[in-house]
Amino acid sequence: MKIAISGAALALAASLCAPAVAQTNPAPMRHLVYSFTYGATSSVTTRDSGFNDANGSSAGNGRESYTDQSGDNGTITVDVMREEQDSGLVLTVSESGSNAARSAKPAECVAYSTGVAICDPNATINPEEYTVIRLLGAQFVNPSLLDAKSHWQISTRGQQFNTTSDYTIVKNAGGIMQINEIRKLTYQGTRTGSASVTNTIGYDFNRQVPTSIAEVTSDHGAHPGSNDADTTVTVDATLISDSMASAAAATH
Repeated sequence: MKIAISGAALALAASLCAPAVAQTNPAPMRHLVYSFTYGATSSVTTRDSGFNDANGSSAGNGRESYTDQSGDNGTITVDVMREEQDSGLVLTVSESGSNAARSAKPAECVAYSTGVAICDPNATINPEEYTVIRLLGAQFVNPSLLDAKSHWQISTRGQQFNTTSDYTIVKNAGGIMQINEIRKLTYQGTRTGSASVTNTIGYDFNRQVPTSIAEVTSDHGAHPGSNDADTTVTVDATLISDSMASAAAATH
């Protein structure tokens, strides 16, 4: 299945994400909370032309390398507001991390069944937030797309990126699933490169929600003429609260 994200679609998503004016904020349809841990390790090589020493001789080999590590843990909160006619799920997402500088205020996004989420371009969306919300689209697991091996593929194309995701349901016990994902991404622009992603997803088909996520991303990117960076990012997320599950329990 190939999905082309047109400029019109992006404009529509941006309009959906625009803040309402002089309206009372409606109550969310669904309230989700995930605990998360995030880690990133980067190896950066900077290219330069060397430098002159005290005698005016050229020194340096034109390449310098260094590594950097970062991490955080906390909670990601998602309020699902409504489903649009194109099945896009309008939601707000925010993050509360142990690192206050990394915490993110609520931002509006639209999540689709294709594993794509489009967010307010003026908002801060951390990678771990995107990891969660991209799996929240309505009918993310669509039985009509499955082949004989319980596998499906989604390809998305944009002006600056191409992505292909292969999903396989490796376990299914009454709708409680384990889904393995392998994703390949190429991108271009001010930074060019490629990334590969492996993801193990716990998914509750009955509630249409991911319950656990273990994602590892290996990225190689370059700024032309300046530096190269190899980055490994790990995100683990677990659903700890779901208002839909609470409501269902209250009726029994």
